[in-house]
Amino acid sequence: MQDTAIICQEVPVIGDSGKEITNQHCTKVDAQTYRIAGQEITLPVNVAAASMLMNVFVVSAKKAQALIADSGFTVVEIWPGKALMQLLGVDYQQNDLGNYNEAAIVFPVTTPGEPKPLPIIGAMSGMIKGSLGNFVYRMPVNQCFTTHAGRFIWGFPKWVTDVDIHFGDKTANTTFKDDEELVFSIEAATGSNATAKPQAAPSLAIRDGLAWKTIGTTEGKGVTFKLGGKKPKIGQQHPLALKLRELGLPKKPICTVSIQQAKMHFDGPEAVAIGKPFNK
Repeated sequence: MQDTAIICQEVPVIGDSGKEITNQHCTKVDAQTYRIAGQEITLPVNVAAASMLMNVFVVSAKKAQALIADSGFTVVEIWPGKALMQLLGVDYQQNDLGNYNEAAIVFPVTTPGEPKPLPIIGAMSGMIKGSLGNFVYRMPVNQCFTTHAGRFIWGFPKWVTDVDIHFGDKTANTTFKDDEELVFSIEAATGSNATAKPQAAPSLAIRDGLAWKTIGTTEGKGVTFKLGGKKPKIGQQHPLALKLRELGLPKKPICTVSIQQAKMHFDGPEAVAIGKPFNK
């Protein structure tokens, strides 16, 4: 997927019938039930086992806002002129949507009508507590079914590409390539025995001319948090890699997080016109 725009044409999914258009292969049965590529999915979607890692970076708020401007959202400034960006990798092992790998580029934001958090303390507290909205700018995966489901149910910007994730005793890493070109490769420390209680957080996306909001809840064991971290590897040619370079990468993250044994569940979404406030 070479397009870096917020509002862009979806890449067809290469399935059993050839090039598949998501909206032609999915239907909503009722408020809790969807038929995705011939398979019935009932909400909430549950993830019984997953492993995940994240790098958090401080980037130019002006440049980040320019990148996501068409979303109608506003990046949260951790301090004046500086915003946060997250690069993630998730290895879903037991999941209602299948066994697959996922990467993501995410910006903490406020939505129309939401108050801005106070710089530094308010922004960091909101990120830690899960109260900030997380705008999913891109969410590549390596399987077809989850692409259809993620797009149709929650509006996530998924497409099928190359996402590799490895967890070891001391480190975990995620490498995301697209069209055989590196976009990013990140690393996070592992090895802690800490636990995380269930925490709900809103994920935001743009699809079909609508803004989507979904509440997901995550808990886990083997949670490792470290200040700082290793510089990521950023591609030299892919348009998404060039956008990351415009934001100042590669540079060290302000922190890394990994969860060896994560559990999650995702509720149904709310969708409104872009630029309009959510109802809840």
